[in-house]
Amino acid sequence: MDRRERRTEKRLCKTTILFVLSLCLYGNGLIWGQPSDPTIESLNVKGNQRIETTAIVSQLTIKLGDRITNAVIREQIQRIYDMGFFQDVDVRTEPMTGGVRVIFEVQEKPFAVEIIFDGNDHLSDDKLQEVITLRSQVFLDQQQLKISTEKIRGAYQQEGYHNVQVVPIVQAIDETKNRITFYVREGKLAKIKTVQFEGISVVKKSDLLNMMANREWSLFLSWFTDAGVLRREELSNDAERIKEVYANRGYLDTQVGLPAIELSEDKEWFTVTYPIVEGFPYIINTIQFSGHTVFERQELEKEMVIHPGDVFQRAGLREEVSRITDLYGARGYSFAEVNPSLHTNPEEGIADITLTITEGSLISVREIRISGNDKTRDNVIRREIRINEQEVIDSVGIKRSFQRLNNLNFFETVEILPEQVEDDQVDLNVTVKEKPTGSFSIGGGFSTLDSFTLIANITEGNLFGRGYLGRIRGQLGGRRTLGVVTFRNPALFDSVTSLQLDGFRNRTDFLTYLQTRAGANVQFGRSFSEYVSGTFTLVGEHIKIDDPSSDAPEIILDQVGTQSTTGFRATLFRDSRDNYINPTEGSRTGIRMGVGTNLLGGSNDFYNVSVDGLKYTSLPFWSLVHGIRLRAGFAEGISGEALPLSEVFFVGGINTVRGFKFGRAGPVTDSGTLEGGNKQLILNNDLIFPILKDAKLNGVFFFDYGEGFPEGKNFSLSLRPAAGIELRWVSPFGPLRAALGKNLDPKNNEKKTVFEFSVGNVF
Repeated sequence: MDRRERRTEKRLCKTTILFVLSLCLYGNGLIWGQPSDPTIESLNVKGNQRIETTAIVSQLTIKLGDRITNAVIREQIQRIYDMGFFQDVDVRTEPMTGGVRVIFEVQEKPFAVEIIFDGNDHLSDDKLQEVITLRSQVFLDQQQLKISTEKIRGAYQQEGYHNVQVVPIVQAIDETKNRITFYVREGKLAKIKTVQFEGISVVKKSDLLNMMANREWSLFLSWFTDAGVLRREELSNDAERIKEVYANRGYLDTQVGLPAIELSEDKEWFTVTYPIVEGFPYIINTIQFSGHTVFERQELEKEMVIHPGDVFQRAGLREEVSRITDLYGARGYSFAEVNPSLHTNPEEGIADITLTITEGSLISVREIRISGNDKTRDNVIRREIRINEQEVIDSVGIKRSFQRLNNLNFFETVEILPEQVEDDQVDLNVTVKEKPTGSFSIGGGFSTLDSFTLIANITEGNLFGRGYLGRIRGQLGGRRTLGVVTFRNPALFDSVTSLQLDGFRNRTDFLTYLQTRAGANVQFGRSFSEYVSGTFTLVGEHIKIDDPSSDAPEIILDQVGTQSTTGFRATLFRDSRDNYINPTEGSRTGIRMGVGTNLLGGSNDFYNVSVDGLKYTSLPFWSLVHGIRLRAGFAEGISGEALPLSEVFFVGGINTVRGFKFGRAGPVTDSGTLEGGNKQLILNNDLIFPILKDAKLNGVFFFDYGEGFPEGKNFSLSLRPAAGIELRWVSPFGPLRAALGKNLDPKNNEKKTVFEFSVGNVF
């Protein structure tokens, strides 16, 4: 019997005694020797304020004319208590002609007018309101108050706050109204201090942790991820992930039990221990194919990922299934299925693999249906799709179509799904969700070259829904001002030829001299294959060099005045990146060349050639991406003419070698004046990791190695090294970059560290 029940029992006893005395004092002529059970002539209820009298009387089992006894009245009191609205019930009688008047005097429980939460930061008021069973504008129930307190505590413990304290405070507003305040002291979030693996010998602890959702708390990593937070719903999944690590090493019989979780005495740290029985590795004995008619066995085996004699790897088997599925998909068998079966022999430690292929029918595309494009015209989407109607469907083509549509940057989401309409035909449903392609932005930034900068940009990337690009960009900086107007049609007459028109004017302070350039470009582009494209640009610009510094070298002083460049620039590149702005795999390699000649009316005679190679590789853990880029360039004047200053290479800065100020990784005079070079060699090595994946915010650890070379000096592999960290954000108003680099071999008067910020440039 709990405290509440004992209290109710005492009240019942008290009320019964009072009732007996009442009968003795006020009985209608009742004396010793006469009948002791009077009849009820009237029933009354007093003291109730919110509960209607009729509601109370309806709970009673007695009625007028009934004989009244101690047992009967005790039952009625209990029934009123059971309504849950009263904290005290008394009964008394008054004599009446022919019997007695029975009066129930009740005292209602205090009313909970308002419920307040105080001190809760991690869980919102709305969340706690959902958790508790106590409600405002109802009678206060002490039992519900206790239950609600425990539920709040349980909700915090579920979130990892095991040292939480919850104190309910009942504040009387008046005699019948209360305000309930749950005061919460959250304490610290309990974190995983140690994850232990009992019984491991062939796998490193780090290899297991890298694959798990529940990982140890790290001073650095936990700033950016949820590492260290105990996620109970993932514990069983982590056990399966551990098995997967072992299965990828051939240990198919590994057993992983559910972990034991220990909480430290201060309730701030967890120790998670997984019991593991490793077993032994299996070797692939045979690999068989069945059900194949489209391909010969030799064709299926040609580029196999797994082979007899290899240690079995489950990831390798999945890759093999995917390879064969793609092989069939490229032939038009889009619904081909490959089902692997594994037969193990524990006694010999070998495994036999059978890949059963259900080829299905050769599938062609009946119709391509496009939906979701309210603004973008159908032809803009269709020209990016690498599958035609009435042709055999190609899974490689579907994948490439998806990449090309994403690279338009017109859509939030792209879906390409085949819908079977006949045994040998599908409709290809292309569903897009458009996003705003126009932007107007005004902002500021800082870079080594431009110093502090104000930027205004008006861009429409899908002008008139035809895929045209229109842009007006202006920049006002401490060392550079520019204005650019651009129009681009990526597909003239829906062909593979593009047209771009640019008009520009910029003025740059190179500290040693001022350079003003104004002109226009007409660029034609063409795709030669799925990944190979080139451009040919007609160039015309006016250049002015003025205001040389007192310590400017002769190479600069000789070019003070006006000059002009007329000629062309050409590029040829192969680009297989999966995403142009935020790539995770693929490469871009190619060559650039330019020629300025007085045969077209300009004053500058020169040529330049440069090669550029960039490759991205997705790493199999932590969503890491490795990027490496190599650039080499050479420029020279024609027929003994000096190389124009507008064509020299300035190596150093956020777009070349980070960790150096602009141009400082190239030729510099003894007085510290930039000269620029006619040759450059640059290697950039990046390790890219996600910080906020959904927001497209990445971090980069980089190592750069490069240098610019003056005329008369040959290329050298002894280059300038730098390393550091960079943040990259694909923001709604363009790519943002911030890099902090360290010069690993500083010379006299060179800064050891350089911070740079850039807006609008993709590395």
